[in-house]
Amino acid sequence: MQTPSVGRIVHYASFGTPGGEYKAACRAAVITEVSAVPHEGSGCVGLAVLNPTGTFFNQHICQDEDSHAGGTWHWPEQVSAPSASDLLDAAYRERAQLVSYLARVFEAHWAIDESEPEWPVICIHTPAGQLCWHVDRADMNLFPSGLENQPSDWDGHSTEEKYARLAQLGA
Repeated sequence: MQTPSVGRIVHYASFGTPGGEYKAACRAAVITEVSAVPHEGSGCVGLAVLNPTGTFFNQHICQDEDSHAGGTWHWPEQVSAPSASDLLDAAYRERAQLVSYLARVFEAHWAIDESEPEWPVICIHTPAGQLCWHVDRADMNLFPSGLENQPSDWDGHSTEEKYARLAQLGA
């Protein structure tokens, strides 16, 4: 259980305006005082509320972690950072989108790498030489439909050679 203290960042639940010009919303706020008045109970604080149109100060704002009713404050919700696996999947998908463009511009086909059969290989034949990438099966829909499956014709290029060939295409 967190304890309110001066300087902590919280959320203030605004009321919104009666005419609806401004909707009720959560706003960032900083605790400026922690109430010591017994009849207010724990959780009542003074806040500096940071609105898009300016800052306002208010005292005796009570905590409401459940309904986030207007005129109350609550602790900010926890936001999970993406996992390393999610970030890696996103990077592979982004790369696949770029490689799929090359498969549309140059002659290309699918092949199987016997050492990693669960990862299809896209082989792209360019004027600078062959370019091959392993592709996640979930990303195969990014590539042109109708590409043939052919036996592997990998020319033995390294990753460094592949990217040097790619650079030659842009020169």
